[in-house]
Amino acid sequence: MSNAPFDTSLVSSRLTDLSVFQEVGELAEYLAIKELRGFRTPSAYVVLAKETGVPKMAGNAGGRQRQIVDVVFGVVIAVRNFRCDIGERADSLDAIIDATRSSILGWTPDLPLARPVQFVNGETLDSDDSTILWGEVYSTQHAIGSNP
Repeated sequence: MSNAPFDTSLVSSRLTDLSVFQEVGELAEYLAIKELRGFRTPSAYVVLAKETGVPKMAGNAGGRQRQIVDVVFGVVIAVRNFRCDIGERADSLDAIIDATRSSILGWTPDLPLARPVQFVNGETLDSDDSTILWGEVYSTQHAIGSNP
């Protein structure tokens, strides 16, 4: 059994399988981009936001056993923000969000005691005349530690 944090590459792999993204990355790739125009569009970046341990039962709080960890992770989606001559957005944010959610919602990561992924919220993170960054937040759980 591992004590490692939630493996965001599991989410990245699911998004890579979608045909809607030119690039799928994780935290390092996301942080390497210094301005909105630097994002390849459409692209997605998976970021581990937070892990919170669920306290063990009082009777065996210090014993060797698995501990449940609640996980919150985000997917940052970058799309072009301009209208074509025919009046439609070049990258349809709605279609990309739909594909992303369809790939992640209800999926159970292949980790000990994992639960199906749930949607938490989504919002515009930043935008300019060429790029929109949309953030999706999801939750799940997994277990760390070992069996007695």
